[in-house]
Amino acid sequence: VFDQNDGLYGGEQSFLDWREQTYASWIVDDLTQMASAKALSTNVGHFKALTLVSQLAEEFEQKQLAAKYGKWANALKRAINDKLWLADKGLYSSLTAGHFSQQPLHKFDWLGQSLAIITGVADEAKSRRIMSQYPHGNMGAPVIFPQQPVVPVYHNRAIWPFVTAYGLTAASKYRQVAVADEAFNTLMRGAALNLSNMENLEWLSGQAMWLQMDNPAQSGPVINSKYQLWSVAAYLNM
Repeated sequence: VFDQNDGLYGGEQSFLDWREQTYASWIVDDLTQMASAKALSTNVGHFKALTLVSQLAEEFEQKQLAAKYGKWANALKRAINDKLWLADKGLYSSLTAGHFSQQPLHKFDWLGQSLAIITGVADEAKSRRIMSQYPHGNMGAPVIFPQQPVVPVYHNRAIWPFVTAYGLTAASKYRQVAVADEAFNTLMRGAALNLSNMENLEWLSGQAMWLQMDNPAQSGPVINSKYQLWSVAAYLNM
Protein backbone atom coordinates (compact mmCIF):
# COMPACT_ATOMS: atom_id res chain seq x y z
CA VAL A 1 0.00 0.00 0.00
CA PHE A 2 1.36 3.41 -1.02
CA ASP A 3 1.23 6.09 1.69
CA GLN A 4 0.67 9.60 0.36
CA ASN A 5 2.01 11.09 3.60
CA ASP A 6 5.59 9.84 3.42
CA GLY A 7 5.81 8.45 -0.11
CA LEU A 8 6.72 4.89 0.94
CA TYR A 9 5.07 1.54 0.39
CA GLY A 10 4.02 -0.35 3.51
CA GLY A 11 3.84 -4.01 4.36
CA GLU A 12 5.98 -6.86 5.54
CA GLN A 13 9.67 -6.98 4.68
CA SER A 14 10.04 -8.79 1.38
CA PHE A 15 12.72 -11.31 2.34
CA LEU A 16 12.88 -11.09 6.12
CA ASP A 17 9.32 -12.25 6.51
CA TRP A 18 9.58 -14.47 9.56
CA ARG A 19 8.19 -12.15 12.18
CA GLU A 20 9.68 -13.99 15.17
CA GLN A 21 13.13 -13.66 13.61
CA THR A 22 13.39 -10.01 12.69
CA TYR A 23 10.70 -8.08 14.54
CA ALA A 24 10.15 -7.38 18.23
CA SER A 25 8.72 -10.37 20.09
CA TRP A 26 5.44 -8.63 20.92
CA ILE A 27 4.61 -8.00 17.25
CA VAL A 28 3.46 -11.61 16.82
CA ASP A 29 0.26 -10.59 18.63
CA ASP A 30 -0.08 -7.20 16.93
CA LEU A 31 0.25 -7.72 13.18
CA THR A 32 -1.21 -4.31 12.39
CA GLN A 33 2.09 -2.86 13.62
CA MET A 34 3.98 -4.94 11.05
CA ALA A 35 1.51 -4.25 8.25
CA SER A 36 1.76 -0.48 8.76
CA ALA A 37 5.57 -0.43 8.98
CA LYS A 38 7.66 0.55 5.94
CA ALA A 39 10.55 -1.69 4.86
CA LEU A 40 13.70 -0.87 2.91
CA SER A 41 13.81 -3.98 0.71
CA THR A 42 10.10 -3.71 -0.16
CA ASN A 43 10.47 -0.10 -1.24
CA VAL A 44 13.65 -0.74 -3.22
CA GLY A 45 11.75 -3.54 -4.98
CA HIS A 46 8.97 -1.11 -5.90
CA PHE A 47 11.57 1.39 -7.12
CA LYS A 48 13.10 -1.21 -9.42
CA ALA A 49 9.66 -2.20 -10.74
CA LEU A 50 8.78 1.42 -11.51
CA THR A 51 12.07 2.06 -13.32
CA LEU A 52 11.61 -1.08 -15.42
CA VAL A 53 8.04 -0.14 -16.34
CA SER A 54 9.25 3.34 -17.31
CA GLN A 55 11.94 1.80 -19.54
CA LEU A 56 9.42 -0.56 -21.17
CA ALA A 57 7.06 2.31 -21.88
CA GLU A 58 9.95 4.22 -23.44
CA GLU A 59 10.76 1.24 -25.68
CA PHE A 60 7.14 1.13 -26.86
CA GLU A 61 7.21 4.90 -27.47
CA GLN A 62 4.59 5.58 -24.82
CA LYS A 63 6.16 8.82 -23.68
CA GLN A 64 3.48 9.85 -21.21
CA LEU A 65 3.55 6.52 -19.39
CA ALA A 66 7.35 6.53 -19.35
CA ALA A 67 7.36 10.00 -17.81
CA LYS A 68 4.67 9.11 -15.26
CA TYR A 69 6.39 5.98 -13.97
CA GLY A 70 9.78 7.69 -14.08
CA LYS A 71 8.38 10.47 -11.92
CA TRP A 72 6.97 7.94 -9.44
CA ALA A 73 10.32 6.14 -9.30
CA ASN A 74 12.22 9.36 -8.61
CA ALA A 75 9.75 10.35 -5.88
CA LEU A 76 10.08 6.94 -4.24
CA LYS A 77 13.88 7.14 -4.39
CA ARG A 78 13.76 10.51 -2.63
CA ALA A 79 11.39 9.12 0.02
CA ILE A 80 13.63 6.13 0.74
CA ASN A 81 16.61 8.40 1.24
CA ASP A 82 14.63 10.93 3.28
CA LYS A 83 12.88 8.44 5.56
CA LEU A 84 15.20 5.44 5.88
CA TRP A 85 18.77 6.74 5.57
CA LEU A 86 20.46 7.06 9.00
CA ALA A 87 23.41 9.38 8.42
CA ASP A 88 24.91 8.77 11.86
CA LYS A 89 25.08 5.03 11.11
CA GLY A 90 25.95 5.25 7.43
CA LEU A 91 23.23 2.67 6.72
CA TYR A 92 19.61 2.45 5.69
CA SER A 93 17.17 1.35 8.38
CA SER A 94 15.58 -1.99 7.51
CA LEU A 95 12.15 -0.80 8.59
CA THR A 96 10.16 1.83 10.42
CA ALA A 97 8.00 1.52 13.49
CA GLY A 98 4.34 0.93 12.72
CA HIS A 99 1.18 3.02 12.89
CA PHE A 100 1.65 6.74 13.55
CA SER A 101 5.30 6.65 14.63
CA GLN A 102 7.01 5.68 11.36
CA GLN A 103 10.41 6.29 12.96
CA PRO A 104 13.26 4.39 11.28
CA LEU A 105 14.49 1.65 13.59
CA HIS A 106 18.15 0.93 14.24
CA LYS A 107 17.84 -2.49 12.61
CA PHE A 108 19.77 -3.28 9.45
CA ASP A 109 19.92 -6.03 6.83
CA TRP A 110 22.55 -6.83 4.22
CA LEU A 111 20.07 -7.63 1.44
CA GLY A 112 18.32 -4.27 1.71
CA GLN A 113 21.60 -2.36 1.80
CA SER A 114 22.92 -4.29 -1.22
CA LEU A 115 19.76 -3.82 -3.26
CA ALA A 116 19.80 -0.08 -2.54
CA ILE A 117 23.32 0.06 -4.00
CA ILE A 118 22.65 -2.19 -7.01
CA THR A 119 19.47 -0.38 -8.06
CA GLY A 120 20.95 3.10 -7.67
CA VAL A 121 18.75 4.16 -4.76
CA ALA A 122 22.03 4.80 -2.92
CA ASP A 123 24.43 7.19 -4.65
CA GLU A 124 28.14 6.48 -4.76
CA ALA A 125 28.91 8.31 -1.50
CA LYS A 126 26.19 6.44 0.41
CA SER A 127 27.19 3.16 -1.23
CA ARG A 128 30.81 3.48 -0.13
CA ARG A 129 29.67 4.43 3.36
CA ILE A 130 27.43 1.36 3.57
CA MET A 131 30.27 -0.91 2.47
CA SER A 132 32.55 0.49 5.17
CA GLN A 133 29.91 0.44 7.92
CA TYR A 134 27.97 -2.81 7.64
CA PRO A 135 29.51 -5.24 10.16
CA HIS A 136 31.17 -8.47 9.09
CA GLY A 137 32.05 -11.42 11.30
CA ASN A 138 34.94 -13.81 10.75
CA MET A 139 32.76 -15.87 8.41
CA GLY A 140 31.20 -12.98 6.51
CA ALA A 141 28.30 -10.55 6.60
CA PRO A 142 25.26 -11.54 8.68
CA VAL A 143 21.80 -11.27 7.16
CA ILE A 144 20.66 -8.85 9.87
CA PHE A 145 22.34 -6.66 12.47
CA PRO A 146 22.25 -6.47 15.40
CA GLN A 147 21.50 -10.08 16.25
CA GLN A 148 18.50 -10.81 18.47
CA PRO A 149 19.17 -12.57 21.79
CA VAL A 150 17.27 -15.76 22.71
CA VAL A 151 16.07 -16.14 19.12
CA PRO A 152 17.00 -19.32 17.20
CA VAL A 153 19.31 -19.18 14.19
CA TYR A 154 17.62 -18.62 10.83
CA HIS A 155 17.54 -15.02 9.60
CA ASN A 156 18.85 -14.12 13.04
CA ARG A 157 22.53 -14.96 13.60
CA ALA A 158 22.84 -16.31 10.07
CA ILE A 159 24.64 -16.00 6.76
CA TRP A 160 22.64 -16.69 3.61
CA PRO A 161 24.76 -17.31 0.50
CA PHE A 162 22.28 -15.63 -1.82
CA VAL A 163 22.35 -12.48 0.33
CA THR A 164 26.16 -12.63 0.32
CA ALA A 165 26.00 -12.78 -3.49
CA TYR A 166 23.97 -9.57 -3.63
CA GLY A 167 26.58 -8.01 -1.33
CA LEU A 168 29.28 -9.14 -3.75
CA THR A 169 27.43 -7.61 -6.69
CA ALA A 170 27.07 -4.35 -4.77
CA ALA A 171 30.77 -4.39 -3.84
CA SER A 172 31.80 -4.96 -7.45
CA LYS A 173 29.80 -1.92 -8.58
CA TYR A 174 32.20 0.42 -6.75
CA ARG A 175 35.26 -1.86 -6.61
CA GLN A 176 35.08 -2.39 -2.85
CA VAL A 177 37.78 -5.06 -2.75
CA ALA A 178 37.72 -5.88 0.97
CA VAL A 179 33.96 -6.51 0.96
CA ALA A 180 34.23 -8.55 -2.24
CA ASP A 181 37.05 -10.67 -0.79
CA GLU A 182 34.92 -11.47 2.27
CA ALA A 183 32.05 -12.52 0.03
CA PHE A 184 34.32 -14.81 -2.03
CA ASN A 185 35.62 -16.40 1.16
CA THR A 186 32.12 -16.89 2.55
CA LEU A 187 30.72 -18.51 -0.58
CA MET A 188 33.69 -20.78 -1.28
CA ARG A 189 34.10 -21.85 2.36
CA GLY A 190 30.41 -22.65 2.76
CA ALA A 191 30.30 -24.79 -0.37
CA ALA A 192 33.63 -26.54 0.25
CA LEU A 193 33.09 -27.49 3.89
CA ASN A 194 29.57 -28.81 3.26
CA LEU A 195 30.20 -30.28 -0.22
CA SER A 196 26.95 -28.59 -1.17
CA ASN A 197 25.32 -25.20 -1.58
CA MET A 198 23.56 -24.81 1.75
CA GLU A 199 20.53 -22.62 2.35
CA ASN A 200 22.07 -20.83 5.35
CA LEU A 201 24.88 -20.95 7.90
CA GLU A 202 25.37 -19.83 11.50
CA TRP A 203 27.14 -16.49 11.20
CA LEU A 204 29.99 -16.83 13.73
CA SER A 205 30.95 -20.45 13.08
CA GLY A 206 29.93 -20.80 9.43
CA GLN A 207 28.39 -24.17 10.29
CA ALA A 208 25.27 -25.55 8.63
CA MET A 209 24.18 -26.98 11.98
CA TRP A 210 25.37 -25.23 15.13
CA LEU A 211 24.56 -26.75 18.51
CA GLN A 212 24.35 -24.70 21.70
CA MET A 213 24.56 -27.44 24.29
CA ASP A 214 23.42 -25.34 27.26
CA ASN A 215 20.39 -24.01 25.37
CA PRO A 216 19.30 -26.28 22.49
CA ALA A 217 16.42 -23.94 21.65
CA GLN A 218 18.98 -21.44 20.34
CA SER A 219 20.72 -23.95 18.10
CA GLY A 220 20.23 -23.79 14.38
CA PRO A 221 19.68 -22.94 11.64
CA VAL A 222 16.21 -24.20 12.46
CA ILE A 223 15.51 -24.74 8.74
CA ASN A 224 18.21 -25.64 6.22
CA SER A 225 18.65 -27.60 3.03
CA LYS A 226 21.32 -28.80 0.64
CA TYR A 227 21.42 -28.01 -3.08
CA GLN A 228 19.48 -24.82 -2.42
CA LEU A 229 18.77 -23.27 -5.83
CA TRP A 230 19.40 -19.65 -4.89
CA SER A 231 22.62 -20.66 -3.12
CA VAL A 232 23.71 -22.43 -6.32
CA ALA A 233 22.80 -19.29 -8.28
CA ALA A 234 24.77 -17.21 -5.79
CA TYR A 235 27.86 -19.33 -6.35
CA LEU A 236 27.49 -19.12 -10.14
CA ASN A 237 27.01 -15.36 -9.89
CA MET A 238 30.32 -15.13 -7.99
